[in-house]
Amino acid sequence: MRLILFSVLSAVLLAGCGYDFFMNKPVTKQIVSISSGDRTLSLDGEVAVEDDFLALKLKSEFFRGNADVKLEDGKYSIKVRNLPLDESKFQQFEKDIYAIYYAGDYPHKSSVKMFGKTEMKGKTKIVYDTDGYEIYKVSYSNNQIYMLNVLMEYSVVIDIGADSWGQN
Repeated sequence: MRLILFSVLSAVLLAGCGYDFFMNKPVTKQIVSISSGDRTLSLDGEVAVEDDFLALKLKSEFFRGNADVKLEDGKYSIKVRNLPLDESKFQQFEKDIYAIYYAGDYPHKSSVKMFGKTEMKGKTKIVYDTDGYEIYKVSYSNNQIYMLNVLMEYSVVIDIGADSWGQN
């Protein structure tokens, strides 16, 4: 009887211990808008980002959906529920996130390299594929990151607080 009681109590206590998605890192609130042509998907987000680590939670009240994106040790994990984006779009989103936060080691560094060369021109980062084609333009301001995927002709706009990113 003690063993059963101990097992039940252990299960209840362990179920109450939640996994810290952000790994006790500082979290920034943001609005992420993905636009293609005349269609835009806006998501409320929270992100914790630093060198070689990213945890991003996105939520849509309209679609009653969400997405959890995590990058650790060069590996992505993505969970999507009830958002109008298929798996291939989220695989592309992995590259977009890398281009925004890690390409050219700006504003954060990554031990994994995903693209070819990167040039900084003022506050604009231009990312090239390994074969030399320009694929991204990423512009940074105090409260917004604007990423244009040149090849696929869509953009991602991240509205953030003025002191939220780029603090290495």
